[in-house]
Amino acid sequence: MKTVIRGLAALALAVILSGIGLLLVARAALAPQPDEWQVRLGSGRWAQPASVPTLLRWATHPLAQPRLDGRRLRGWTLHARPDGGLEAHCAPCRFRLAALGQAAVELPQATLVLHARGADRYDGLLRLGAPARSIDIPWRGEMGAAGLRLHAELAPTPLVDLVALFGDAVPEASTARIEGRVGLALDARLGAQGLQLTALKPAFEGLRVDGLGTERLRDADAGARCRPQPAGGRIEGWIQNAVIAAEDARFFEHPGYELEQWVAAGKANQSRPEALQGASTITQQLAKLLYTGDERSAARKLREFLYALEMERTLGKGRILQLYLAVLPWGDGICGAEAAARHHLGKPANQLKPREAAWLASLLVNPDEQLRRWSSDEAAGRARAAAVLKGIRRLPRERREAELDALAQWQPPVGRSLLATTPAKLTSAAP
Repeated sequence: MKTVIRGLAALALAVILSGIGLLLVARAALAPQPDEWQVRLGSGRWAQPASVPTLLRWATHPLAQPRLDGRRLRGWTLHARPDGGLEAHCAPCRFRLAALGQAAVELPQATLVLHARGADRYDGLLRLGAPARSIDIPWRGEMGAAGLRLHAELAPTPLVDLVALFGDAVPEASTARIEGRVGLALDARLGAQGLQLTALKPAFEGLRVDGLGTERLRDADAGARCRPQPAGGRIEGWIQNAVIAAEDARFFEHPGYELEQWVAAGKANQSRPEALQGASTITQQLAKLLYTGDERSAARKLREFLYALEMERTLGKGRILQLYLAVLPWGDGICGAEAAARHHLGKPANQLKPREAAWLASLLVNPDEQLRRWSSDEAAGRARAAAVLKGIRRLPRERREAELDALAQWQPPVGRSLLATTPAKLTSAAP
């Protein structure tokens, strides 16, 4: 949307203005006010800053719209509408949203409709997908100095229709039975920093997924993917609680996803795109490890979501947790909690003390990097382990305090020897 608005403005300037006199007048009229959203027009010595609010007013003027009809702008084709609005169409389309990180959202086609309603007010429609099965998102906005303040709402829409937007990028759509509806209301600002969410309220109704085959994991030996794997059977003890504290504190309370965490992660990603947050639950991370891989794309996250919905129903929390503990990559080429406990701490997983389990769970965000850092910044490593230890819910207060005191001087038995090893990367494959 940002690309279309900026492009419309620049194109309108070119088709409306002609002659040196008009150009000089335009240069003065386009000069941005302090703190106003601006772009640079032209190149080299002719480049100058221009006010986006002014350009957009010109682009939506009745004199400009007929001249814009049929022109192409960075993959979008423009059309003047009989009702006085402008329409931009792309097929295929690529969108970049800061809330989703650097990876572009790719869709087969989309249409953006824009109407000027006077006094810097606009409204329109964003239509995603082919007309026969499109998703329509009405929007309205008001232009201010810093950008366009937007409000948009998606009425409750079948989830299967949203999945269909991604075409072949979500191959599960051809076999899965997808039920339920998704709605959305959002407020955002479109300006020099792109589209920035200010409020987001998703709503789900009756979601259910069948046909992905996750029920086969009930009796599968997921640990086989981690061979050589020591015989350990069911993974018990404090390591279960520590991993939940580190990865997904509300694991036993949510349905496989957390809307509040999605909203928080989307807002955080806008200001720190280099440290992209995904807000994945343990169930979603298991889907990533077993089925979808870790490509950073909206289609891959949607696939992960579909698998998580089905696994919560077919497997249940206990089996999901056991599978997750069995396949987690834990640094130094180690896979699974049992192997990690024996390799890193020299004992079976069910014999770990709370502080040992907390330290092991604290490695899970980039384990190889955390292990390498241990010798150079033990204080940071202990702080991460202490945070996990404090989050273990079933640990009595007196025991927690004793474990925190012990952690201050505790050393992993084999931790330092790991720093000299060359980390091996775990390759995941579907079971």
